[in-house]
Amino acid sequence: MPHHGRATHAINLFLALCPAIAIAIAGSSAADEGAVGLPEHPATAIAKNEARHGSITRTRYGVGARSYWIFEPDSPRPESAPVLVFTHGWLAMNPGIYGAWLDHLVRRGAIVIYPTFQEGWGDDPETFLPRSIEAVRDALDVLRTSNRHIKPDLRRFGLIGHSTGGVIAARIAAASTKAGLPPPRFVLAVTPGELVRTQGPTLERLSRDLLLVVVAAEHDLAVGDAQARELFAEAKSIPRDRKLYVLFRSDLRGRPGILADHLAPTAASPEFDTGDGPLHGFQMTAAAVDAFDRSGLWRVADMTGDAAFAGRSLDEATDSGRAFRNLGYWTDGRPVAPPLVANDLEEIPRFILPHGFRLVPWHAPTFGAGQRTAPPAPR
Repeated sequence: MPHHGRATHAINLFLALCPAIAIAIAGSSAADEGAVGLPEHPATAIAKNEARHGSITRTRYGVGARSYWIFEPDSPRPESAPVLVFTHGWLAMNPGIYGAWLDHLVRRGAIVIYPTFQEGWGDDPETFLPRSIEAVRDALDVLRTSNRHIKPDLRRFGLIGHSTGGVIAARIAAASTKAGLPPPRFVLAVTPGELVRTQGPTLERLSRDLLLVVVAAEHDLAVGDAQARELFAEAKSIPRDRKLYVLFRSDLRGRPGILADHLAPTAASPEFDTGDGPLHGFQMTAAAVDAFDRSGLWRVADMTGDAAFAGRSLDEATDSGRAFRNLGYWTDGRPVAPPLVANDLEEIPRFILPHGFRLVPWHAPTFGAGQRTAPPAPR
C-alpha cells in the first residue's frame, strides 16, 4: 500500500474513535442525574493483594520499529519467571498507554515482552507480524543468556494482544513452531481487528493444549466484532472446553460509566510513558482505568494464564465462563452489566453499530448467529 494510503487508514481510525468520546460524555451526563457510583469491586482488592513484587525493572533494546521492552519483577527478584508477550494496537507503541495493566502483570510475577513493531503512520502492516516475531525471539535470547535478566520459564509462555496486536498475538501462536518460539500456553486476543487485512498463518492447526480467549466490545466503533468472531471460529483444533468468547457490554448508569469500546482495554500509567507516538496525548488521556480493566480484562487475563500454566481447561478454571461475568455492583446494589461469555458463537449475538457505521466493513460470516444483534446497553 502506498504511504499516503496507510496514513489515510490511520487517520480514519482516529476519526472513528471520536464518536466513542461522545458516547462517554453522554454516559457521564446520565450518571450525574442518578448519582450512582461504582465502589471498588472485591476482585480489585484481591488483584492488588496479588502484587508479589514491590518494583519493576524496565529495559529497552533496539531502535524504532525493531525495538522492544522487557519488564521484569523485582523486590524481590525471582530466579525465574513466566513470560508474557504483550502486542499493542495501531500507533500504540508507547507502553504507557497500557501501563497500569503491564504494571499489574509484572507485579504478579511475570516477565513481559513488549514489541514495538510500528514506528509511525506510514509503516506497512505486513511488517508487523515478522517484526514482532523477531523481537520476541531476540528478547527470549537476551533473557536466556544475560546475567542482567531473570531467567525465563519457557514452560509458562503466553500471548496477550489488543486491536492489531490481538490479531498478531494469535498469529504468533500459529507461527511459533516454525519461528523457533516456545509453544504458548494461552492466547488472549482483545478486540482484535486490522484496518488493512494482512497475510498470516492460519489458526486451524493451533495446539489442542492451548487456551484461547477472544474478547469483543459492543461499542467498538473501530473494528466491530467481525475479526474477533473469525479468529475464534478459525481455531477449530482447540477443544470447546479450552476456548471462550467474551462480549463486554457498556453500562452507563453510574458515575463514571463503563464504556465497552475499542479503547477500553487501554489503561494509562505515567511510570511506563515514553512519550512515543503521534497520538500520545490523546491516547494517554483516553486510557482510563476502571472496572472494565480491574474486574474485567485483568481478571480474564490472570485466570486464563493461571489455568494455562497449571494445565487446567477454561471450563474447569472459570466454571464454564461464569467467573468472567462478575464486574461488581453499583452503589444502588444493581450489578454492572455482565459480559456475554460462551464457547459457542451461536450463543453470542452479533452487535450492530449505530446507523450501520463501521470503520472496517463487515462481511457475513459462514458460521452461525449472523442475523442476531446484541441487546441494547442498559441505561
